[in-house]
Amino acid sequence: MSVNRQNLAKESKVKALGNRLKKSLGLGSSSAGSVSKNEAAILRSRYTHFRILVIGRANAGKTTLLKRRGIHDVRRAFTFKSNPKFIFHDSPGFEAGGEDELKVVMDFIEESSMAHEVNDQVHIIWFCFDPDVSRPLLDLEVKFFNENRKWNVPVVAIFMKFDDLISQVWNRNNTPKQNTRHALNTLQQKFEQPLRSYKFPPQNYVRLEALDNNESDHQKQMEELIKQTAASIDNLALRMLFVTVQQNNLKICIEYAIKRYTIILLYFNVAYYIFLAL
Repeated sequence: MSVNRQNLAKESKVKALGNRLKKSLGLGSSSAGSVSKNEAAILRSRYTHFRILVIGRANAGKTTLLKRRGIHDVRRAFTFKSNPKFIFHDSPGFEAGGEDELKVVMDFIEESSMAHEVNDQVHIIWFCFDPDVSRPLLDLEVKFFNENRKWNVPVVAIFMKFDDLISQVWNRNNTPKQNTRHALNTLQQKFEQPLRSYKFPPQNYVRLEALDNNESDHQKQMEELIKQTAASIDNLALRMLFVTVQQNNLKICIEYAIKRYTIILLYFNVAYYIFLAL
């Protein structure tokens, strides 16, 4: 009898340990956004588009990021020939006091999040910021991240024109490396730290620079944006969908696959050896 009790106690410990490990590694989350691998495979077979909403204050660099000029209508979707599996929505830039523009965007996000078809939902939001030290965060930007909401779409904060921020804090007595470090500290203090303190902070942060300059490293910066976007998606199926449609970026697909299955293997190895030690 005592042996059975010991075995039951041992099994209970292993199960509890396994649950803690899975939670810490982000595996098998019980949240509404998580799905099984079978469900993820079904989603990939049925849905082939990934929808991105790009928003931000006026002159924040959305046009430069998308390399597209024209009418900014949040309800008008568009794609690029290079990868039509990505569907974009571009809203008008927020201005100080532009409550109406913010309401239109918030209503659109809420409506899309309630759509029954996954293809009709917004899967990620790219929020573009202009890192202007004289106007760190607009009231509308604060409201977006602090106001109660009915939706749970992940947001990536994109700090455009980081090279402009370096110019703003430039000190001719410092080296270029020191000025860049100063700009990074300013970005964290004026933007990242306040954003992290709000009710609904961005999931990840990316900084971009000189996208309108042919000499800048566009590909490397875009890879970082893609990585941070994938990392922001808690839903396994949607993350797999996002990675899958990266037809022009095999490196990202391979890195994600290696990372995902290395973590799973690590989990089972750790659980096995702890089980033996009990």
